[in-house]
Amino acid sequence: MYPDNDSVNAHGGGAPPPAAAWPGTASADATAIIYRNIEDVVYRYAVEGGDTFRFIDVNPAFYKATHLKPEQVIGKTVDEVIPEPSLSMVREHYRTAIRTGQTQRWEEHTDFPAGRKVGRVSITPVFDGEGRCTDLVGTVHDITDVIEREEKLQQAHRALEQAFAVQGSLAESLRRDEERLALALNGTGEGVWDWRVDEDCVSYSAKWKDIMGATCELSRNQEHTWRKRIHPDDAARVLRSFERYLAGEAPAYICEYRIRRFSGEWIWVRSRGSIVERDAQGRPLRVIGTLTDITEARDMRQALADSHERLARLAQQVPGALLELAQRADGSLACPFISDMAHALFGLSPAAIQADLGCVGARIPPLHLGRLRRALARSAAQLQPLRAEFKFAMPDGETSWRELIATPAPSADGGTIWYGFIDDISSRKRSDETIRQFTEKLERRAHYDTLTGLPNRALFRDRLEQAIRHAEDEGDELALLFIDLDRFKEVNDLLGHDAGDLLLVEAAQRIQSCVRKGDTVARLGGDEFTVILSETRELAHVEGVAQAILDALAQPFPIQQELLYIAGSIGIARFPEDARDPEELMRNADHAMYRSKAAGRNQLTFFEATMQAAALRRLKLLAELRNAVPGNQLELYFQPIVDLGSNRIVKAEALLRWRHASGALLSPDTFIGVAEESGLIHEIGDWVFRTAAHYSKRWSDMLARDFQVSINKSPVQFQSQLDAADWVAHLDEIRLVPRCINVEITEGLLLNLSDTVLAKLAALQSSGMQVSIDDFGTGYSSMSYLKRLDIDYLKIDQSFVKELVHDNFSRTITETIIVMAHKLGLKVIAEGVETPEQCAALSRAGCDYAQGYLFSRPVPADLFETMLAWQ
Repeated sequence: MYPDNDSVNAHGGGAPPPAAAWPGTASADATAIIYRNIEDVVYRYAVEGGDTFRFIDVNPAFYKATHLKPEQVIGKTVDEVIPEPSLSMVREHYRTAIRTGQTQRWEEHTDFPAGRKVGRVSITPVFDGEGRCTDLVGTVHDITDVIEREEKLQQAHRALEQAFAVQGSLAESLRRDEERLALALNGTGEGVWDWRVDEDCVSYSAKWKDIMGATCELSRNQEHTWRKRIHPDDAARVLRSFERYLAGEAPAYICEYRIRRFSGEWIWVRSRGSIVERDAQGRPLRVIGTLTDITEARDMRQALADSHERLARLAQQVPGALLELAQRADGSLACPFISDMAHALFGLSPAAIQADLGCVGARIPPLHLGRLRRALARSAAQLQPLRAEFKFAMPDGETSWRELIATPAPSADGGTIWYGFIDDISSRKRSDETIRQFTEKLERRAHYDTLTGLPNRALFRDRLEQAIRHAEDEGDELALLFIDLDRFKEVNDLLGHDAGDLLLVEAAQRIQSCVRKGDTVARLGGDEFTVILSETRELAHVEGVAQAILDALAQPFPIQQELLYIAGSIGIARFPEDARDPEELMRNADHAMYRSKAAGRNQLTFFEATMQAAALRRLKLLAELRNAVPGNQLELYFQPIVDLGSNRIVKAEALLRWRHASGALLSPDTFIGVAEESGLIHEIGDWVFRTAAHYSKRWSDMLARDFQVSINKSPVQFQSQLDAADWVAHLDEIRLVPRCINVEITEGLLLNLSDTVLAKLAALQSSGMQVSIDDFGTGYSSMSYLKRLDIDYLKIDQSFVKELVHDNFSRTITETIIVMAHKLGLKVIAEGVETPEQCAALSRAGCDYAQGYLFSRPVPADLFETMLAWQ
């Protein structure tokens, strides 16, 4: 089962390859001798139909490595010889070699009767005149011993690192560690040298002497024993490598070079070293390293290189150009070899490219050249296969495409070398571009509405499913809007389909303008549109978008020199509250849309009963509020502000009330939120200002002195508005001194203290109007805000006043606010004063003004005027 070399018969793997493979009789004999005696495994497969690869020839090294017999190999398929898991991997490499026409290389671990073997494998396809792959020729370089030695060396280096980690221990412990380390290194076949830099002496291990063939004792101060034996051609490079390491320019000292043994012959060695001890200034005191004989390994590599060269000559007949690309240690690129196909691919001779690779780079567009350089850098850094496509300008001006496929390997000089293939892929690129354009057209026709350019029903359904999956994964919500254009059929029938199409295009654009970029607007067909709104936890956002769409559709459409008026009916369903799947969500939104139509059109309807009821109430309140100003339903009530020094009414705060059509008198908290969301707050706020200014003027004239009225201004009113009323101009018009108006802002406004807000406040103050902060002490005020805003009054929140008498904390806060305000030159108004005790405490604390039920509740203007007249 495990034959020795003599058991290989002349007709098995021990025989030389067929004579046709070796030109010339003398050459054939020499080649046969090499073939029989080379230690690398050589084998040849016949490529049969499908994935069948049959052994037709192997060299004796194959049997020696595997302990297989010729009858177990010759004529057998790879499935019968190579065990799993190696079989699947090698078959894939064979397929790749045949498909690409290129030599494939890899490292393989295989279990044979001889045991586990580790080898560097190469496989090269051979093609006949018709381009069919007939044979695969392969080589295997056994690196099992190298791997084992490297593992032992790694163990030794780990032991070395552990020994260095306990460097500060007792000298005796260090000596024992060094002895154990030397034993471990000797076991790996590595010679050890120990250089005491400060003493300029070197000691050598027994294995080092064995490698060097030294039969006598070496003096510790014979450091030149090593240096004088380095090959003259290598000496400068070795010294430079060592000096770079000592200077900190390299992470480690590793160098391969030739050295003369004591017996006189030259061998190749790999030397490694590390600094293990430094002085207080960081200068090296001691360097320990190893010496490995790599002569055999380098000979093997050279033999493999020669074999690969022969295989490369066989591959010259394939289309495209084979090349060798090298990146030197300094980062520069060169092309040591490129086949004759360079003429056809680049219009340049191989000699010109090999002399100066820049002649190729000069004809590659800068963008493509940059991508190619980055691809080379990544391949070199990771030693991963390279595949890159780039444009190239031929000498005749024609632009074509080239593809580079190459495999990298580290080079002896510290750089990287690629062996690869470059081909003309211009035809393939043109075909790809034609297919891409055709595919895009097909996809657009399949997924987009040809009239409006919006997603069609198929794409809408796909996006809805994706949105639902995303909402489920993120625990989020979404809303689906079904939109039907009211009276569209009348336009189509009256003006024709051309006008109807123009209207649909314009309607689609208006709907799109009302949603965010990430939302989806689709046309299902006819005059039906849908909108998918994502991240819709706030019902107000859904309502706002739907109402914006209704408002946009309600505007006239200029079509064919006509102004056409249509409207929209919108149904809304939400996920997951109204449905759990796309079908149910679409059905419910469609149902809600029809309810909008049945209710009179030009409105929106939520599907769920509770949501629909709330939305309807909100919409009803909003619709009624729109008539509040035109219908003279708003009223101002006034609450007196008393000067605590004189106990007289010197100011008043205007408080808004809405006399609802039902007769109920509503306070602001029931409708201000709706007014702010809808934008009606601007119209209402202007009415409050004009009405308050009217009464301030009336009462100032009545009292023959300035009488100030305070009005509350919502933060929303500070937003930019094209048709904003000019308050200053109005005061000039009615001849009211601006200081008679005091604008109260909340501390919440300070959270969004933008340049726009500051500018609006500055404009009010520069006119002479005064500003106060309402509910001071409960929000986000700070000294910096007070300084920036130039406030006139602070209004202490009633929560502090309420507990003023009985709670020390509230009393301290109140007194502190008063002292701080006076230090800043501000006046203080206390809100919510209800008892004489509270009033007395405020007076003692120095508070300037007070308002509250102790003096009066808010009253209508006529009653307040009576109070002013009687005081």
